[in-house]
Amino acid sequence: MLGALFARVRQFSRLRRRQRQLARLSQVDQAALAKQATPDPGRVLVVRNDSIGDYLLYRPWLRLLAQQVRGRGQRLTLAANALWAPLARAWDADLFDELLVVDFRRFQHDLGYRTEVLGTIGAGGYGEVIYPLHVREPAVENFIRFLRAPRRVASQGEHRTDAWFSLLDQSYTLLLPTTPATLFEYDRNGEFFTNWLAAQALPAPPRPPLHLPVRADEAARFQPPGAPPAIVLFPGASARQKQWPAVHFAALALGLHQRYGGRYRLVLAGSPADTALASRIQAAAGAVPLENRCGQTTLPELAALLSQARLLISNDTVAAHLATQLGTPCLVVLMGENYGKFFPYPPELLRSPCQCLFPPEMEARFAAGNFRPPDRDPDISCVSPVRVLAAAAELL
Repeated sequence: MLGALFARVRQFSRLRRRQRQLARLSQVDQAALAKQATPDPGRVLVVRNDSIGDYLLYRPWLRLLAQQVRGRGQRLTLAANALWAPLARAWDADLFDELLVVDFRRFQHDLGYRTEVLGTIGAGGYGEVIYPLHVREPAVENFIRFLRAPRRVASQGEHRTDAWFSLLDQSYTLLLPTTPATLFEYDRNGEFFTNWLAAQALPAPPRPPLHLPVRADEAARFQPPGAPPAIVLFPGASARQKQWPAVHFAALALGLHQRYGGRYRLVLAGSPADTALASRIQAAAGAVPLENRCGQTTLPELAALLSQARLLISNDTVAAHLATQLGTPCLVVLMGENYGKFFPYPPELLRSPCQCLFPPEMEARFAAGNFRPPDRDPDISCVSPVRVLAAAAELL
């Protein structure tokens, strides 16, 4: 009885916070967009605020969208998350006429920064705005309500259970349908693009390949002449519960070194935020030779490094998507709470083996045909180093 009361109080508090957030952001968005350039039907804005892996699975469809936009004489602006903007600049500069780099985390909380970004968007005078995310984020997309673009397109998406979504839906001129089934994110992006074409009475295209354009000269920098090929360990992740423990990575490194000796270089890779984590792994691994490149590669350079690797062993993070799309064998240790959305990859999209290892409790659920998200986060530490070492040996 008391527990139910507390649950209702928490729910009411969340609702009040959300209502205050909606009111605050709407006031800022309306003021920032009070003056806008006259909409130009020749200008199209695509907004993507999600993470790096999401962008990697969107790129093939963005290429097709850009072809359509350019084919009818329009110009394309991509509002890119600052997390993956370096990849857009390095690999996809041919797709857009303008790249608008936005720190979307800051955009949701720093109202001065939000006003500045919206001033730039309002001055763009876009005739069409496309928000193609399936998992929509109201605190990001709220500004689209106040744009004067005559065509505003979004996905019906998910997480659509409150009044904020109803308000947002009314502001779009076209909401594209989605299947309620779980789809691999590449296919979810394809669903949006295909429905966007269908709304214009255009046929669906063939599925584009997943390919990363790493140049041979860039890749060669990470494979010194005469040096053995690398096994790359990527210990970082976007959330702590997704990180396989540092002591497990250290035990894995020890096992790899004992089994293979100098046949492979062991390389730690990651962002600057993973530097301390890599140091802990090195300390726990003792005398095992571990080359630490955490914080020493840009995203395009990380892709070049992985393109030369014999194997990647990673958490559920960007490195696993890079390796898989590069055709580098990959071993992913992950919780499995979103099975089928990002991993495992559909076999027809794989160019090399990509094996996923889940906690035993999740593998038991999958074996029983239960792929629903669990009530609590699975414990990734239950995936043992011995099991990962055995899987690595199979891939090697």
